[in-house]
Amino acid sequence: MIRCQVELQRRAGGNVNIGRQLYPLICDASFSSFHVSTPMVYVDSIKPQLIEGFMKNTFTAMIEGIRKPSIEARIIDKSTFDEGIKGLYRTIEKDGVFCYTFFKATATKKMLMRA
Repeated sequence: MIRCQVELQRRAGGNVNIGRQLYPLICDASFSSFHVSTPMVYVDSIKPQLIEGFMKNTFTAMIEGIRKPSIEARIIDKSTFDEGIKGLYRTIEKDGVFCYTFFKATATKKMLMRA
């Protein structure tokens, strides 16, 4: 079902993999200084704030929200999607683990002073 999100966004003109292109995009935009990193979110049962805040209320909620459009677009069938959601909830059980890496960029651009 995560691939469903990728495909739905692609069909809408988006690019969920834009993070992989941050470095060349920033270089082309002539920023004076920048930094690209790949922070990781790691969730297990000893991190209840991440279980509630990230896994339940952010990531899983986001994926659950694309169930209907994914099925209507015939990207996935109902039972396969629902099994995937069960898998996401499995990651937040006592012995579950979830790991997610994303891209982050910060940049500054020199301002031209006008006299």
